[in-house]
Amino acid sequence: GELKMISFVSTGDEAPSALDGLLQTSDPDTKRKILKEASRQMLSVKDFIQVDEIRDGHILTFGDSGYALYTANRIPVSLNWTFLILESDEDVVELGRRIDEVVDGKDFDTFASSALTLLASAVTPQLAAAAAIAKFVSRAIPQVLVRNRDDQVGLYYLSLNRMEHYPNGERKRDDVPDLSNNVRVDYSIFGTTYPL
Repeated sequence: GELKMISFVSTGDEAPSALDGLLQTSDPDTKRKILKEASRQMLSVKDFIQVDEIRDGHILTFGDSGYALYTANRIPVSLNWTFLILESDEDVVELGRRIDEVVDGKDFDTFASSALTLLASAVTPQLAAAAAIAKFVSRAIPQVLVRNRDDQVGLYYLSLNRMEHYPNGERKRDDVPDLSNNVRVDYSIFGTTYPL
């Protein structure tokens, strides 16, 4: 068969640049537009991988050094990862279009209303908005892409914080089951606090 893997990574200490105008306005409609643009910006970091001729029990490896799903200039305070594996005949462009439509659906309006309420009392509205957007899109991506149970091969959610999970910038885990117990994932995090 043919598998498509979609990965979405967001961090808790980076706000999309679209959120810069959030503090300059008190108009709710303008704030909604800013949230929508920031969501589009955040969704743009999704990563697609397609692999053909997959069989049951297949082990996918990405060379001897793996494949980087997220890189940054500093070690993030927190990291959220959604990894969805689909058996789908749709091409990557069509799947990408459906993901981009997350911000045009009725669920986004509900999210935006609750986010605006949350932001009113936030000490750092931009970071609070970024965290809320990350949670919203990480839940919405699988809902938009999976049309029926047969399409979904695996779904993996991971939320880590530096203090608990990678205090020295490193973490390695092997054979971690996804939510459906269909897929096992090996992953590692490596970060350093000085320039290489």
